[in-house]
Amino acid sequence: MIVNPFTFGNPIRDPQRFYGREREIRQIVGRLLSPAFESTSVVGERRFGKTSLLAYLANAEVAAELGLSPDQYVLVYVDFQGCTDITPVRFWSRVLRKVTRALSDPELTALVKETMGQAEIDQYDLEDLFLEIEDRGLHLVLFMDEFEYVTQNPNFGIDFFSGLRALAIHCPLALVTATREELVDLCHSESIKGSPFFNIFASVVLRPFSPEDTAALIAGSLTGTPVTFTEADSAQVSAIAGGHPIFVQMAGYYCFDGHQMGFEGEKLRNHVTTNFLQQAEPHFAYLWSHSSESERITLLTLLALTQGKKAADQGQLFKSYPRAEYIMSSLTKRGLIEQQDSQCDLFSPVFADWLLSEMRVGANEETDEETVSAWLEKRGGIERSAWDRAKRALPRFKREYWPLLGSFVKETSTEVIAQLILNLGGM
Repeated sequence: MIVNPFTFGNPIRDPQRFYGREREIRQIVGRLLSPAFESTSVVGERRFGKTSLLAYLANAEVAAELGLSPDQYVLVYVDFQGCTDITPVRFWSRVLRKVTRALSDPELTALVKETMGQAEIDQYDLEDLFLEIEDRGLHLVLFMDEFEYVTQNPNFGIDFFSGLRALAIHCPLALVTATREELVDLCHSESIKGSPFFNIFASVVLRPFSPEDTAALIAGSLTGTPVTFTEADSAQVSAIAGGHPIFVQMAGYYCFDGHQMGFEGEKLRNHVTTNFLQQAEPHFAYLWSHSSESERITLLTLLALTQGKKAADQGQLFKSYPRAEYIMSSLTKRGLIEQQDSQCDLFSPVFADWLLSEMRVGANEETDEETVSAWLEKRGGIERSAWDRAKRALPRFKREYWPLLGSFVKETSTEVIAQLILNLGGM
């Protein structure tokens, strides 16, 4: 049996299977190697490879190749996912337990165990411990995944973050955190949001893979297997994945699977698209549900402008929906929009098709026009020219999306509204 080299369930743990992120690695490691020994906040959309990146950097062999010699740097990876009831004492107990496993000095290991065994671990205990680590010529790097479980936890007050900042400034301690949003936007209180704790970090934002990184992942994964992707195969995988690492793995998996089944041409392409959509649908739903109204309207506007076209002119998008100019950076960062020069498009044609399907009602489920008219009367603020189009279009869409479509009708150009109704509503 030939094992499929593409995987998309768990993070990448094998350094040999890690691709891309050279720029981000250079930034993070550069700050660790600097005389200031500085901390970094890694920010990226869900399933964008944050865990894989931290695991890669925490690998002893990889770190040594990058200049983080094991006789100078103690690298510790801690995952806080699911730690909803963690307290500062349990935080440090969890961290220090990981530290003991990474140390090779028996005396230092015993000292760490003694500290973590205390009923209360105060700031002075931690400072003494980290300074002892420094006296041994060591630097401690904490790779902290899902750190929002700490910043959003009311058990962690301003004193905790002030103390952690002091340790990172005055002791040989650097933090590399991974979160879905900027740290300062993930605080459970305004007092913490204003804390100087966040000033010690430089943000590194994970963005979609470049075409070169996608190609490297595909080619590297196929190395050593009897399967070869044609140029058309690789182009399809790249197009429907839109640079999302998990989607590249997912599309690659089904392309490899189709080759194993002997599929070619249109049959292979259909196999990839159908199975990819089935697996990607929950991820599409998450991306869509976690988008603001302005982000959704921008996506719908772009969807209307690009139907039947390869991409839309960025100026045309901003003219059709002026707010898009302020939303684009967020959508690009999240990997929902691709930009090249002055052109932009949704990141994946499969996502575009899913969005059409997600918004439409099923057969024989349309709402009658009388109900639509009553809803429009209550909403108000819609011009008569747009009213008629909305009245004809809304019955074809799920009721939960009527407020969004109502805003879309009010805030976008007449031409785009007509195009959306034509393309999405079938009018």
